[in-house]
Amino acid sequence: MYLWEFKTKPMNDFQLDFTETNTDTWKAQILKELKDDAAKIEFTDKIEEISLDITKTSEKDFNSEVINDSNNWNASAFIEVNDEKSANNLALKNLNQGCNELIFNLKSTEIDWTILLNDIEVEYIHTRLQFTNTAQLSSFLSSNYVAKIQYFSFEIDPLSCVFETLENEIKSLTSNRVVSINGFEIQQVGATTWQEIGVILSTGHELLNRGFLPNQLCLSIGIGSNYFLEIAKIRALRYLWGQITAAYGSKSSIEIVAHIGWSNKSLKDQHTNLLRQTTEAMSAAAGGSDSIVVHPYDQNSKDGSSDFSYRMAANISNLLKEESYFDKVHDPLKGSHIIENLTELISSKAWTYFLELDAFKSLNSADKILKIKSDISLKRTERVNLFNEKQIKLIGINLFNTTNPNPQDWKKDLSYLAIPYLIYEEIEVV
Repeated sequence: MYLWEFKTKPMNDFQLDFTETNTDTWKAQILKELKDDAAKIEFTDKIEEISLDITKTSEKDFNSEVINDSNNWNASAFIEVNDEKSANNLALKNLNQGCNELIFNLKSTEIDWTILLNDIEVEYIHTRLQFTNTAQLSSFLSSNYVAKIQYFSFEIDPLSCVFETLENEIKSLTSNRVVSINGFEIQQVGATTWQEIGVILSTGHELLNRGFLPNQLCLSIGIGSNYFLEIAKIRALRYLWGQITAAYGSKSSIEIVAHIGWSNKSLKDQHTNLLRQTTEAMSAAAGGSDSIVVHPYDQNSKDGSSDFSYRMAANISNLLKEESYFDKVHDPLKGSHIIENLTELISSKAWTYFLELDAFKSLNSADKILKIKSDISLKRTERVNLFNEKQIKLIGINLFNTTNPNPQDWKKDLSYLAIPYLIYEEIEVV
């Protein structure tokens, strides 16, 4: 029989050595682990025109506005309204699956609001209405739901040609967000992070000049696949928009709605989409988005969305909140050197682009729209070239393709500002 004697220190004597390591020592260790491949220490994105030494310490702290003491967001369901009954059924199903916000994209000119909103307790959720013409707006403002207008936001696109016909009527609604600046589709057609922010800032600035209040505006953004860049993009947008509104003497809170779109999604190999949707939603959450819209990956297929894809889209926010606790810590990456440095780089380039667009002193003049289209088209072409060269690698699309592809096809009429959506799966590899 052996008697082992264990000697331990009292718990209150327990200490860890957190001696600060200087930058040179830290960098040397990283190089050692990279097997002296120094090139990997430099993060470079050709399309974004960004280069960063990942060991560089950040000199600026981009404090984000504290709206609440957590990082919670609205889990939103996007629903196209072609007929009110079907849209209502889909809305109720999404609410039962965990969503607490609805976006109705109104396709019909005449809307029966009683059918569309039947059994939806609008007082307990938030509802966004995407109007495209005055008839839709007038019908809502004359409906019984106008008495509950505080539970609604309007998402009217100021770069749309119909905006001037809606402008005067919505400007008087000073207690509601009535305009959504559409950075999401700017991103979907191939823009860089800083181009997307620049267009948003320029559009928002012109709206303020036209008499809109900051709290009447919502900023819509698209989330791409570069995890850290997308986090930094959201933080940069929040910071820069705060600079603009401060110049107008306003401390109104910003509202950012992040959309998970389709550029890198596959209809042929659909299971790969869940991984991409999840990491993109993680970027949106970590960056501090107020609402996250995970669009069903097949929403823009010719067959439309399946119940399965809607359910999976809703589950992503559910899992990030209930099992991964992404909603518990406000601005979780604050102080991260890489994130703070990327935020500064994107902010600088976005502000420069904003000043270029702001020189037009116009909301959507032909010359300004032409410049935006030309600038984005150049970046879109770069992305297509890199995809053809296999420098952009997407499993299930141009890498490790499935042997039993699904037969679905994409819609052919997807575009914004007359630029087709960038859907990598639709590119014919040369």
